[in-house]
Amino acid sequence: MLRRAILVGGIAVLAAASYGDPERHIADLIWKNDAAPWEKVTAVYTPDAAEPRKIEISEAVFADVAACRDHVMELAAERGDPDLQKGSFECAVGFYPQRDAEKKTVTGDYRLIVR
Repeated sequence: MLRRAILVGGIAVLAAASYGDPERHIADLIWKNDAAPWEKVTAVYTPDAAEPRKIEISEAVFADVAACRDHVMELAAERGDPDLQKGSFECAVGFYPQRDAEKKTVTGDYRLIVR
């Protein structure tokens, strides 16, 4: 019984690793609400919700969503909004680029956006 469970688990891991973007797929399975160890988090801070086009975007330097939140809360406190009554933020987890060799462009998306 244990051998069968290990075999099924191994097959599941191999199937997940061979599916499209394996890193992203595995991150979606295990780290549903936070960054996987290989992912970085970007802070997107809007100081004033009344002006949603004025945003501040950090570099992708945070290891997890908690560090991103801490950074945004520091920014908000520096601007006199320690409880985020006027502003808002998002933490964008794991940017996965998609390269188009023909057009020589790079697009992509984040695996997870946490508000």
